[in-house]
Amino acid sequence: MDHNGLADPYVKLHLLPGASKANKLRTKTLRNTLNPTWNETLTYYGITDEDMVRKTLRISVCDEDKFRHNEFIGETRIPLKKLKPNQTKTFSICLEKQLPPSLSCLGGALGAPLPKRVWRECPLASLAIIDKTEDKSLEERGRILISLKYSSQKQGLLVGIIRCAHLAAMDANGYSDPYVKTYLKPDEDKKSKHKTAVKKKTLNPEFNEEFCYEIKHGDLAKKTLEVTVWDYDIGKSNDFIGGVVLGINAKGERLKHWFDCLKNKDKKIERWHTLTNELPGAILSD
Repeated sequence: MDHNGLADPYVKLHLLPGASKANKLRTKTLRNTLNPTWNETLTYYGITDEDMVRKTLRISVCDEDKFRHNEFIGETRIPLKKLKPNQTKTFSICLEKQLPPSLSCLGGALGAPLPKRVWRECPLASLAIIDKTEDKSLEERGRILISLKYSSQKQGLLVGIIRCAHLAAMDANGYSDPYVKTYLKPDEDKKSKHKTAVKKKTLNPEFNEEFCYEIKHGDLAKKTLEVTVWDYDIGKSNDFIGGVVLGINAKGERLKHWFDCLKNKDKKIERWHTLTNELPGAILSD
């Protein structure tokens, strides 16, 4: 709390478990008030069925201080399993003062005295749903929404790169300049590779680009689609953010997405997939 008895509050959201910067969202700061009203909607894209079962939304209120460390005011936690898809649910919850040291506000001082005043009302919005990583040893680097469609008219596979969500930050400013590359393997020629435009300074880029691979439908079962996300850097090598492989060598939802495309000609099928820091068997170079 400030010397004038008021505060400059803001709210932070954090999906637990999860430590990446992209896993955290925050509201704007309101000045000189003990009764803030934000009326903001913060969105987590690519939430999966598994997330809805095992993850918890941590909501923290902090007091912004331009000259000292931000002060922790209070927090509450809501398991996502309390929510239902496409429905808005409002919660009125008391914020707790107690905070484990490992979960302090970014920029907050550990062990700092906490203000006595806490806010009582905490309205929440609904969350959407969608894919999971089978190999728990891999590091999650964000998520990507991909569409697949085999076009009888074009005699080819249409790959849509729609958007990414909660990408890992690769630049010093806390963001990335992402673009996406697609590679239909094991072909070696240039026609097997495509890439999107670069989106500047964002962890949630929208691409809405589509690429066509001319290929016989019967040959797709032998192919693998490698999708990688990169951070564009001027004057040095681009950074690999994460990737995903769809096709006969994939597992779980990644394999299912591929075969759903093969079974349903001329039908566009969209799925969210988790990006990981490694692609087994892939040689990663930009």
